[in-house]
Amino acid sequence: MTLWETRRGAVLAAFSRRGDAPPEIPSATAHLARRLAESLGHADLPIARATQVHGRRVVAVRHGIPPRETELAGEGDVLVTTRPGVALAVQTADCVPILLFSEDGVAAVHAGWRGTLAGAAAEGVRALAEESGRTPSGMHAVIGPAIGICCYEIGGEVAASFAGDFLRRGCGGKFRLDLKGANRAQLVAAGVPAEAVLLDEAGVDTARTVRIMAALATAWMP
Repeated sequence: MTLWETRRGAVLAAFSRRGDAPPEIPSATAHLARRLAESLGHADLPIARATQVHGRRVVAVRHGIPPRETELAGEGDVLVTTRPGVALAVQTADCVPILLFSEDGVAAVHAGWRGTLAGAAAEGVRALAEESGRTPSGMHAVIGPAIGICCYEIGGEVAASFAGDFLRRGCGGKFRLDLKGANRAQLVAAGVPAEAVLLDEAGVDTARTVRIMAALATAWMP
């Protein structure tokens, strides 16, 4: 869990471990995001989520959501809002969860290799700047737990699309991809200060340990 103080209050970023949802629950993401909010002491927190499609489409949440509700806001991999107290949730396993903050809004990004190539992280920066009226130079970002370069093997065709700085040669013609590093570079190239981009402090590799199921961001908590 990461907590920042802004002029308008507190900004919260949190990541949950994989959990089990009852079979009758239609959305595991909604269930686990709600459980995460409860574990943080914010059971009433309204949450917005999206149907993720491994791209860069933006879903802007501009309306209020009732307390304790988890709303499906649309289809996309970038959520953004300037609504006080509304949380954004993305679901990841080995993909990269990215939470972005400015003084006047938050964004949540889901980035696998397809989303990374599509520029989902950069699109999150652009969308947050557009919605909040703040420049990227005033933003902060948290890159949550994801698969590490030690374990993420990709084929030559996919590797050819990434810069060599994020690749290592593996066995049998395979390559290993630094997915978190590629997204960090993308955030910095989009204007977020390098020192304002935080990697998960525990250095969790989701392929070796526990997978992340939900990432949650909200601004201006009481």
